[in-house]
Parts: sequence; structure tokens; C-alpha cells
Amino acid sequence: MKRINIGLAGFLRYLPALLLLISPFTGIFAQEGINKEVNVVRPYSPTISDAFKARFMPKLDDTIQVPTHFEYSIQAARINPALRLLELETTDYRTMQADELKPSQMTLGLGNYWTPLAKLSLNTLRNKKGSIGLDASHLSSHGSVRMADDQKVYAGFADNDVRLYGQAFFNRSTFSADVYFSEDHHYLYGYSTDNINGTPVTPWNLRVTQKDSIPFQRFVILGTKLSLRSNDKGSHGMKYRIDGGYDFLLDDQKEIEHNGKMELALSKELEKFTLGGETGVEYTYRTHLPDSLSYTIIHLDPWIGFDWKFVKLTAGPKVTLDQNAEKLLWYPKLNVEINITNRLVPYFGLNGYYENNTYRSVSRVNPYVADNAEIMPTNHRFIAYGGLRGRVAPTVAFNLSVSWDDSRDMLFFVPDESTPMRNKFVPVYDNGSLLTTGGEISLRQSDNLSFILKGNYYQYNLDSLAAPWHKPGWDVNFTTRYAWDKKLVLKSEVFLYGTYSVPEPDPAIGKVKEISGLVDINLGAEYQIKPWMSAFAQINNLISDKYYIWQNYPMQRINFIAGLSWIF
Repeated sequence: MKRINIGLAGFLRYLPALLLLISPFTGIFAQEGINKEVNVVRPYSPTISDAFKARFMPKLDDTIQVPTHFEYSIQAARINPALRLLELETTDYRTMQADELKPSQMTLGLGNYWTPLAKLSLNTLRNKKGSIGLDASHLSSHGSVRMADDQKVYAGFADNDVRLYGQAFFNRSTFSADVYFSEDHHYLYGYSTDNINGTPVTPWNLRVTQKDSIPFQRFVILGTKLSLRSNDKGSHGMKYRIDGGYDFLLDDQKEIEHNGKMELALSKELEKFTLGGETGVEYTYRTHLPDSLSYTIIHLDPWIGFDWKFVKLTAGPKVTLDQNAEKLLWYPKLNVEINITNRLVPYFGLNGYYENNTYRSVSRVNPYVADNAEIMPTNHRFIAYGGLRGRVAPTVAFNLSVSWDDSRDMLFFVPDESTPMRNKFVPVYDNGSLLTTGGEISLRQSDNLSFILKGNYYQYNLDSLAAPWHKPGWDVNFTTRYAWDKKLVLKSEVFLYGTYSVPEPDPAIGKVKEISGLVDINLGAEYQIKPWMSAFAQINNLISDKYYIWQNYPMQRINFIAGLSWIF
């Protein structure tokens, strides 16, 4: 299959055919690495306070008072209605029954590339005091992919997750707790097929293809989350939220990371404004051979909010003590929303934050990250944003936005050149800025038919790096969903990514190598066979494009999965 190099002209050339393909179809599961949910959301606002949109009605005060006087009379007339009593049958009265709920669901599926899927959910039914549940899932692949040198290489992976959760309901608060376990592993099947001065970067005798010869990287995570939050205002008009959590990570090289968080948020509505704030502490300990490192980050975010007739404003300073405890970092915090017509809401603001990149968060972005890699925080020093959101019709909502982010130590990935395979990635950092222009529009034609279109354009300005490695210049996502007769649900998703840059292995050619963009079309369907059983099918990468998410790692071509779901 010929690889599709997607530029702007190519995107316009393929767009009509893609729209014809996607409108009648659907998807349930997305290919690993491409699964995205699209929502038209409002910009940042404090989570502790109530968020609402006021509806304004015109008010007319008439200063001219006109006295009114008129005479009237009532002429009485006797009416003798015919009255007849009917006996009512007892069958006409039935006790209203609550909707029958089922506490459990199981899903089983199987696809090509020997891809088994299994999910189990157990949950208690209606209860005024609380609830408890269990979720467990498994998804793996045991197939092979064809590399650029035409060799078939085993490219398996597995994701296993177990989660136990519960809630306790009190008069004015809710307590929730989660305990979870996950085990993810990915085979390091990638290798470089490039040459340097005619010599292969990865020699032929090192290009392993069989499962037993390919190393894999495993991440085991055990963690918990706790939360206590008020359901309404307390006796003094105060609302609160207390969140905490702990994560333990262990990889196959015995590298360990501990990460704990605690955050407190308070808010109180006064007569003309609202006062609030969040404060928290985060502790991280990691064995970083030959040494280990540990640090604590503390932040304080007080704010004041006003909700006037047409304007809603939130402002306040943000302070963070960095992980080296050397200095306090100050960030602006301002969000303004202007609501005049209830259909068009312009907004703008300033922000900034200190992003603590951990080994766990980095491995979630790139599962092929090198163990013992240096993980550094990203300091988003100044973020300015603005946009316009609203509705042009009752069924059409949109959000147009632009943002500029000035950051220190922005995170990118490059192949590890210390090994000839180059099948692991090391983080690299650079200072610079990112300008993002984007938009989303959703069309809900009816309860049965909906469309969502989202796109972004990214422009990086870096100090040192030759290019923003592995970052596409633009992306587009189009989703269609159609439900028929409450039994059949169809869904289609199209993902378009522009070209992105990776380091050129041969310095004689240059510093930057361009990787072609991709077109990924996913189609799926779910049909309700019985009220307690349904069947589903999913096709990913319909046009069988051989694209790369990470350098030296081609992804699976067309793949499908089908199965059944039961509730009991």
C-alpha cells in the first residue's frame, strides 16, 4: 500500500472521499495511541465554585402611571350538569416501578493480530448510603508488523487494569475512594533502517524479529485516590474539597517511583463576590541509578470571583515552590467571560503553572521511553488565551480559540543513540513558545445523529532544538454517530495528522528528517440483540496506512475486532 503523504493539498484532495466513507459508520474502540474524545468545553474556571450561565431577560420600567377604571356586572345563570359515576377497574392503577438495573456487565472480543479483549464491571445497585464497584479489563495484541526493510517483526503489547472504587453519601458531603492496579508492557520491536555513509545504523544481524528475541518494557502501577467534598454550602456558606492520592511504579529494570499528592480547595460566596483558593503539596521519590532523587512541590492559588450582569471574572496570583526549593515561582491567573446574547460568549485570560513530569506520566505519553531517563519539570511561565464560543442554532455549538504558551524545559523525545537498535527514546528539553490555533464545532441533528469536528494548528518557536521532535504541525478529528431504532449504533472517526520532524541519523544529509502524516479511519457498530446482550464490531486504519507514531516504530495496518457484551 502506498504511503499517503498528507499536506494541505493532499488533505483537500482526500476530504470529499473521506466524508462519503464516514457518514454511515461508527466506532467503539480506537487504535492504541489514537483514541481521543472530543468535547466543546469552556476555558479554565475554579472547580470549587458553582459554574452556570445566566439567562438575561429585558426589563422595562414604565415611569408613566395611567389610572384605570371600568364597571362590570355578573349575570348569574344556573347550570345543571349531568353527573354519572363510573366504576374504575383495578387494572387501571399500577404501581410505578423504578427502572430495572443490572449490577454487572461483561464484554468479550477477538480481532486479527490475535487481539483478545475482555472487560468485567461489577457494581452495587441503588443505595442511599453509598456504592461500591469493581472494573477489570485486558487488551493485548500478538501479531507482527512489516518493517521498512520488508521484515516481519513481532509487535505485541498488553494492557491490564483492575480498579476497586466506592462512595459514601453523607448529609452534606460525599467521600470517594479508588484503589487501582495496572500492568502494561510493550515489545521493543522497533529498529533503525537508516544508513550513515552507506553503513546501516542497525546491523542486519541485530534486527531481531521473533518474540523470544525481542525485549519488552513493563510498567506496574499500584495506587489509590481519596476525595471528600461538600455537596452544598455549609452552615457558614463554605464549600470545600479535599483530594489525595498515591502512586507506586515499578518497571522491568527495577526502577521505582513513589508519588503522593494532597490538595485542599475552599470557596465562600459573599454578597458581591466569591473568595476561594486551592493549596496542595506533591512529593516524588525515584530511584535514578546510580543515585536516587526526591523532591517536594508546594503551590498556593488564591482567587476572587465576580459575577456581574454580563461579565464573569476570576483573578488571583498563583505561587509555586519549585522542586529544588530554591525559589518561588509566580504566575498570573485571570479569566474573563462576556455574556451578552447567550449565543456568543467571548472569553480571554492569563495563566501559568508548574508541570511536574514524573516517570509515570512520561511513560503514559511514550511507552518506549528509556528507563533511568532524566525527567525534568516544565515551567509554563506565561499563557495567554482567548476565544469565542456559543451556539449559532439550538443544534450547533462551537468554540474557537487561540493560545500562546511561553515555557521552560518543554518535553520532546528522540531515539536513544547509545544503542544501535535505537528502539528506546530519551527525553530532551528546550525553552520556547507554542502558538496554538484551534476550533471545534458540534452538530446534534437529533438524538440519533450527531457530528463533531475538531482541528488545531501548532507553531513552535524553540531556542536550541532544530525542530519540535515528534510533534505534528496540525491535526483534524471528525466523528459521526448515528443510532437507529434504539438497537443499532453506528460510529465513524477520522484522524488526520500533518507531517512531523525527527532527528536525521546521517549528519551528511542534514539535521531534520520529515515523517509523512497519516490518515486513520475507524468504523464500528453495536447492535442490541436482546435487552441484556449486544454485539459489536470495530475496524481501525481502514485504508491500511503504514504510519509511524514514533520513529522506527511502524503501527499495525488495517485491524478489526468483534465481540459480545452481556449485562446481568
